[in-house]
Amino acid sequence: MSRSLKFLEADRRTVLKGGVAAAVAALGGGVLASCSSEGSPSGGGGGGGGGGATVELPTYQRFEGATADFPAAAEGMNEGFRAYPSDPQRVISDALGDGEVISFMTNIPGAIPPTRDANSFWQAVEERIGSPLEISMSSNDEYKDKFATRIAGGDIPDILNIPKDVAQLPDLLEATCLDLTEYLSGDAVLDYPFLANLPSQSWPDTRFNGKIFAVPVPRGMSRTSAPIFRQDLTEAAGISEANPGSFDEFMDLCAEMTAPGANRWAWASMPSQYIQQMWGTPYLWAEDGGAFTHMYETDEMLGAIEDMIAVWAAGVVNPDAYTATGGAKKQWLAAGTATFIHDSFVAWNQFYTDNPTITEMQLNMLDVPGRDGGQGSPWMGAANNNITAFNAETTHDPEVLLAIANWMAAPFGTEEYLFRKFGVEGEHYELSGTDPVPTPLGSSEVGIGLQYISDAPMALYLPGRPDVPETQAAVQATMVGRLVDDASYGLYSETKSRMNAQLESAVNDAMNQVVQGNAGIETFTDAVETWRVNGGDAIRGELEEAYAAEHG
Repeated sequence: MSRSLKFLEADRRTVLKGGVAAAVAALGGGVLASCSSEGSPSGGGGGGGGGGATVELPTYQRFEGATADFPAAAEGMNEGFRAYPSDPQRVISDALGDGEVISFMTNIPGAIPPTRDANSFWQAVEERIGSPLEISMSSNDEYKDKFATRIAGGDIPDILNIPKDVAQLPDLLEATCLDLTEYLSGDAVLDYPFLANLPSQSWPDTRFNGKIFAVPVPRGMSRTSAPIFRQDLTEAAGISEANPGSFDEFMDLCAEMTAPGANRWAWASMPSQYIQQMWGTPYLWAEDGGAFTHMYETDEMLGAIEDMIAVWAAGVVNPDAYTATGGAKKQWLAAGTATFIHDSFVAWNQFYTDNPTITEMQLNMLDVPGRDGGQGSPWMGAANNNITAFNAETTHDPEVLLAIANWMAAPFGTEEYLFRKFGVEGEHYELSGTDPVPTPLGSSEVGIGLQYISDAPMALYLPGRPDVPETQAAVQATMVGRLVDDASYGLYSETKSRMNAQLESAVNDAMNQVVQGNAGIETFTDAVETWRVNGGDAIRGELEEAYAAEHG
């Protein structure tokens, strides 16, 4: 880019910044939408790209690293490993940082770790990458407000974790973030081999207005959700094969695992999504010939609600399911007062990690049957957790920041991955065989949010539990060829980015009232009509326009 064009670009960004800041102020700082209600998961990852323009996405080039014990059943699935490789190789020897402070803003899903001056892992990371890291952390609940405040005030770090459902995202990226197209489009990404190793389906989230503005933090199959269940409890009840073959068999299974007098219910939460998948409802949006239909609008959705009503009336769901927190429901599963909970492969591992003293706990995941037999249609997990962009006014060379993102994406089996996820041997973890077992210091210090700068494709692995990835890989293999994608993924709708959460929340609230017997089905159908009028039809039109522009 010539010097004169750089000045023109700077002027254009100044104008755009004013518009974005004004929009944020008008929204009262509410740039981010909250998560969707149970029964209507939010699709996509960083909000969807597109904007009607095309750009060559990064070339996928698989990194041939550690040999998986359980190879991925298909592209986009997770590889499984019984143990960490015995001799992990350090694959990046080049210096990464430039010696200057690099700032980063992110959410933290767990407890906020000790500050840099009291965190030996944080200091070890800085020594490894060659630059001090200034990390601004917020809890998941607080992040959306802090994100909005800093964007509105122009206080933008060098590296920015951008979650999904950000309003006016194309304008925000144009105004504040580096255009990374020349570094990442097509074969250019091969200079960053671990970014090139990220799944192809993760990159559409980073494309806006014919440019690539970010790197993805991939999740995909690891975020696919289905009923996780306590297999030890079903086997103790004499059930050797828990997978139901139809909705009727599912109801029988639920009844068998429910004993209210003993404070036991089959389900910690209403299995809304599972029943929808039995019916074959779309995963949020379906596309046919360029026309988009939301799952709310389908006959299958009405059939699924009828079955949800039957499940609730049967008393097989904990009666506090609609008011309890997510954490409480997880505790019910751990305590054995619930047998089933709808959650992801990531949560599957977390149940073991959070409950090491419950040695009898053995988890598995139910397959999705068709409502009346055959196979149902599980939903593919969101491609990304978030996308990560770089401040357009950073003083760091873009290649320095990309090199750090590339390091953060070094895959399972490498020494870099082991260090990034577990820290320093003898300090943050000890080896049990070849598996890293976190020490109390490691559990306290390591979670500083590096995984939200960039991350490797997730592997099926749990230290010391080779049985877990074997079971998980078998479950994933049953889903191959049946996974349903959200057709709106990779397509940007401004109305969706601004209003989707509140629109869906109203419909889901109506559905929940119907399911609990507090209202008739017309309450749901009326809510869907209101959804259409208040923004659903506008979202549909914007998605169809973006789809047409992308597909010619």
